[in-house]
Amino acid sequence: MDVSITSDMFNYHFKPGMERKLQLFAEHGFGYIHWCDDWDNDLIYTREEMVTYSMLIESAGLECLDVHGTATGTIRIDSEDNGAFETYIKLLENRIEFCYTVGGDAVVIHPPRYGGSELSWRIDRSTKVIDAVRPLCADLGVAIAVENCHPSDENILKTYFERYPTEYVGFCFDSGHANLNGNMDRLLKFNDRLKVLHLHDNKGERDDHQPPLSGTVNWSQVMGWIKESGYAKPINFEVTHDPDLFEGTMDEFLDYTRNSILKVMALLD
Repeated sequence: MDVSITSDMFNYHFKPGMERKLQLFAEHGFGYIHWCDDWDNDLIYTREEMVTYSMLIESAGLECLDVHGTATGTIRIDSEDNGAFETYIKLLENRIEFCYTVGGDAVVIHPPRYGGSELSWRIDRSTKVIDAVRPLCADLGVAIAVENCHPSDENILKTYFERYPTEYVGFCFDSGHANLNGNMDRLLKFNDRLKVLHLHDNKGERDDHQPPLSGTVNWSQVMGWIKESGYAKPINFEVTHDPDLFEGTMDEFLDYTRNSILKVMALLD
């Protein structure tokens, strides 16, 4: 199955070890992963850890497509505190190096999360980060993919895409966020910048990260748009297990997820 799954699927309840997680994904027919571990903390991977994770991915028969960058409540792309701002740059550089080591081609970042009169300042702050890591990305052949997270992201993305070339800064489309924020139609015009996919479903009330067809995302629209975009990488689904929404084992949840994915993948034919 030419499909990818995010590596943190079971991190929030079952919490299996990395080797076991990767084996489960492979056993259930997934050939690729989007690395999403440690996306919300300030952990710096050592060179040895990078190599170890790369070997575990390969040993499981998987390939890593791309990597989720990391940020915390205070360490963000638009941090006002200079210490936190510099730490964010170091974290991003670390994930770029990690992405290169495990064979990926893009690192996902979240845009500034505040609107209003502060937005212009925060966008300017964030471009300093993107400028700072550009030489490293060029050296390693890794791109930046900006994810849609907030209702105001259309203007933020437009600013980035006008400033940076396609080969350096692209779009990470998150179907669940677009459904929550009601801005899917406005985001689909960025199909020529598509570099990473975070596909998942919800009912428009909270960020459930559930398998497709379990919520209110318009999957015919989404899959048709992906097909028209010319996106060539395996399709990634950012699904995570929630015991409040699914009672069952890891194997049962993977079977449920796989069957749901196969149904929406058929929309590409």
